[in-house]
Parts: sequence; C-alpha cells; structure tokens
Amino acid sequence: MTTKNASMLLVLAPLLLAACDVSFIEGAMNDGGASDPADPPGESGSIDTAGSGSSGGDAEPGDALPAVALTRAQMEVLWDRYWESQGDVGGSSSGSGGGPALDPDDLFLRASDLGVSCGSPTTHLTCGGHWALSIVLPSAYQQVGVYDLEDPALVSYSHMSETGEPYSPRPDDCPWGGGSFGPGTLEILSIDEAEVRFRLSVGSLWETDPSGEYTAPRCP
Repeated sequence: MTTKNASMLLVLAPLLLAACDVSFIEGAMNDGGASDPADPPGESGSIDTAGSGSSGGDAEPGDALPAVALTRAQMEVLWDRYWESQGDVGGSSSGSGGGPALDPDDLFLRASDLGVSCGSPTTHLTCGGHWALSIVLPSAYQQVGVYDLEDPALVSYSHMSETGEPYSPRPDDCPWGGGSFGPGTLEILSIDEAEVRFRLSVGSLWETDPSGEYTAPRCP
C-alpha cells in the first residue's frame, strides 16, 4: 500500500493538462458532446458490476449505475453542494489559489463495483475488495481511440481507489489504497451527447480488477 499512497499524492497535485499534445495509441475522430448542468447530490447504492457493465437510457441523479459520464463543471457543482450540506462553505472545488483555470469541459468517466450516480460526487467504499475510479478526459481526448493510462494528460486528474478484506467487524477497519492506475489502456468505443462507451484494461498494480467494457450515460 505504500506505493499506492505515494502515488495518491501525485494525483492530488494540480497539474496543467497538455490539451494540444494528445498521445494516441490508435484511433479515429468521433463527435463528442457537452453536457447540461448537474442535479442535486445523492449517494449511489450497491450494484453488481464485476468489472464490466452497461446501461441504456438517460442517467438520473439517484440511479446506481456501473458508470456515468459528466463534465468538470457538473462535478464542481456537485462538490459545492456536498460541502454546503456538510456545513463547510469553504470547501468549494472550484478553482482556488493562483493555479491555472481548469477546463469545465473535461469529461469525467466514473465507475465502481458499488455503483455510481449523477447525484453524488463520490462513492463511499466499504471494506471487502471494493473499488471506484474516475478517468478525466481533456477535450482533445473525447473521441474514439485507444489511450495510454500513463499518458500525463490522463494521469493528472484520474485515479482509482480500492479496499481490502476487513481486519475486524468494524466497517471501516481494512486496508485502503488509492492513486494513479499504472500501466493499462482506455479505449473509447463511441461517444456522443447521450453516452460514452469505453473499454478499460488495467494492469496488475491493483488487487481488484475493474477491466471491462462500460456504457456511461451522460448526466443531465
């Protein structure tokens, strides 16, 4: 877990995305799409995903789905509302300090074996080998193609978390790891204004394996 925790520090460091230097493994152009404002937050429930998933139709705020897609602007709204609900008015996720402005059109692909929703900015992981991930695509990467998960433009804000088997009956008493994906690929199979279909292949850095094919409806 030491290596994973160390890599988490790298993920959290604010880095400037190189939007003009896209590292294709292979691919072709396809039309992406912007999304509408986010809906109020709510927590996702348990869902059987086992490393791959699909869903049809529009994603709703309370639905627990294997994967969803939403923009950075939508995520910031969800985080702002979350912190307000916690009584922390200073917890805004919007740009702070003297760093560069983040692109509101960055696309977040979120997935978890416990399910994710359009109404919550995060998924709480309980003990027992559960996982959650977020892959952040700059605008230039929002097209059909195969991308290296170690591409600096993806590593900058993408991350994965997992839990291990419990040490005791206490629900949060277990090992936890989080950080960048390590070796692997992300293949965008199709992308439009309704959904994003993608295939994920993750290496052996993690004990759990989220590899598989997903359909992520775009959040309203």
